[in-house]
Amino acid sequence: MVDVNTQARRDWLRAALYAGVLLWLNVYIARDFFSGHTAHMNSMHGFWIAIARRGGWLHPSWWPFWDSGIPLEATYSPLVPALSAAWAALFHTPMDMAFSSITGLAYCLAPLTLFLMAWVLTGKAGVSFFASLIYSLLAPTQWLVPDGEFHWSRILEARRLFLVADWDDTPHLAALALLPLAILFLWLSVERKRPQYYAGAAIAIALMAGASAFGPIMVAMAVVALLAASPHGIRGQRALLIAAIGVCAYLMVMAFVPPSVLRAIRESTNASDEEKWTLGSLTAMAAGVLGFTIVRYCVQRRTKNSRVAFFAYFTWIAACVPLAAAYLNRRIMPQPVRYKLELELGLALAVAFAAAALLEKVPTSIRRAAILLALAFAAEQVAAYRKLEKEYVFPQDVTKTVEYRGAAWAQANLPGVRVFFPGSMAQWANAYTDAPQFTGSSWSMATNQSEQKADAAIVFETRPVDDGAKLSLIWLKAYGAGAIAVNGPDSAEFWKPFSDPGKFDALPAIWKESGVTIRRIPQRSASLAHVVPESAIVQYPPKIPEDTAAAARYVRALDDPAMPEAPLAWSGREHMRIHARLAAGQVISVQEGYHPGWRATVNGKPRELFKDGLGLMWFRPGGTGECDIALDYNGGWEWWSCHIVSYLTIAGVLTGLVIALRNQVRHRH
Repeated sequence: MVDVNTQARRDWLRAALYAGVLLWLNVYIARDFFSGHTAHMNSMHGFWIAIARRGGWLHPSWWPFWDSGIPLEATYSPLVPALSAAWAALFHTPMDMAFSSITGLAYCLAPLTLFLMAWVLTGKAGVSFFASLIYSLLAPTQWLVPDGEFHWSRILEARRLFLVADWDDTPHLAALALLPLAILFLWLSVERKRPQYYAGAAIAIALMAGASAFGPIMVAMAVVALLAASPHGIRGQRALLIAAIGVCAYLMVMAFVPPSVLRAIRESTNASDEEKWTLGSLTAMAAGVLGFTIVRYCVQRRTKNSRVAFFAYFTWIAACVPLAAAYLNRRIMPQPVRYKLELELGLALAVAFAAAALLEKVPTSIRRAAILLALAFAAEQVAAYRKLEKEYVFPQDVTKTVEYRGAAWAQANLPGVRVFFPGSMAQWANAYTDAPQFTGSSWSMATNQSEQKADAAIVFETRPVDDGAKLSLIWLKAYGAGAIAVNGPDSAEFWKPFSDPGKFDALPAIWKESGVTIRRIPQRSASLAHVVPESAIVQYPPKIPEDTAAAARYVRALDDPAMPEAPLAWSGREHMRIHARLAAGQVISVQEGYHPGWRATVNGKPRELFKDGLGLMWFRPGGTGECDIALDYNGGWEWWSCHIVSYLTIAGVLTGLVIALRNQVRHRH
């Protein structure tokens, strides 16, 4: 008879062996992530690398490189860039290689956390291992919601590997790798009600929110499934506890994902006809609720195990988003295809535990033969995935790309000049240079919708050439762009976004390579600060791009030779100095994104800053004659209040965790 302690040690050793195998096979597959960078220019890798190179999350930081200037926290969630910067500093590697290593780390971590969560919740290490093996080596969503045309063999594709190597889903995958830990700690929290589990859940959820905007939505999906799997009489109590943990988690991360960013995400979604909520979304949700009710009825008839029921519920909830988009042509959430990552995780759990339940009913010999077949097939897949990884992840010399060379030339020959880079050039320009851009940010978090609409007008305007060029030039000059990179139809630039690149042919060409031409935009002054009549300011709220008359009037004032110039000099990223001579009725317009964190002083006296209809800054000097002007960015009250709240919450959670663990150790002794 084996005693309890001996059996527990055996279970732990078996689980450790399974975890070791999972770690080995994923590191074996993805090891090239840790030795070089792919430089796939279609990806957003350059986007994350740029943030990692210049991040400064612990002090108020302005980001003058994208969208005519935005606060750092509006670039994107900070976890992946911050980890990349830490990796580069710790191992003395280039930032692109550090980012690639973090990608590899997230790729290898996800199957391990999935195994840990499933094993702790169910006690079934073997089944949990096979669930993680399915997740590591198959792409079951390619049967349900294929990326292209359906084919049976597509389940064998290394979809997750391709996404992170060739596209841009590293932050999403990092959040997904933390999801099983959040689920585990939430489940332990509602069942055992111990402070250490509350703290673990809050920390995991906060890290997920710090990794990707998808993180909190994943948690919400899991919470709905968890509550559905809970006994009816205690669901309300559990919901309140989870809500409290969620609030604590947000307070921890609020410094890096403040309310203004959440508002920008909502506004960006509503600004897109394809992404915003519609009545069709309500219909899709109703269909999802019906499907969930059916799934729940079937699951309750088959099993009384709440953990296994949770796996089934989570899988259906994750499936609703991409299925509704693919088969009902309705969107429950923005970017619905992206939720296939969550669905893959759920399917791996659901399939493994359903198969285990079926195999328990067959003779042991058949069960062993089936396991042997599965392991043999897994070995084939490991070899196939390793071969694919070599194709996806191979170091490239980024300096030979048009994205790098165009940005490097602009920085060397147009220092300080704001440039309109298109497509992949915008995604990579600031990974290696400090060239300020008209565009560059992620549209999903854009803080200036006026500029986003102007950007769309420049890129997609299809009026006759003369009119299209004239309108595009108005928007370019209104936002201070001094040059524009235009891709030809056969250019090396990947996305080729311009509907009519020929409309810019009248602008003088100053650089040309690989089908991309950088053209100079005529400017009376290269400064981003201008003296203009107050009547020329585009009034807020804006009417872009429907009404171009106000923007045209503003541009005429910029070009008016009668207006004095106002040279602007940066001192770091948070300080601007301007000198100008003003007359009565004149104001200062600064072609930098408005934010309440900016403060202006004129000859040492504070002046109120205003937001114009372009989303830029302007202010009245409060007098005439010579003016020495200082603009300084301190983040504003939101930055300071959010950081204070976050730091106090983090300190409180960590203190509570230490006390709880210390009390537990004392209790054991």
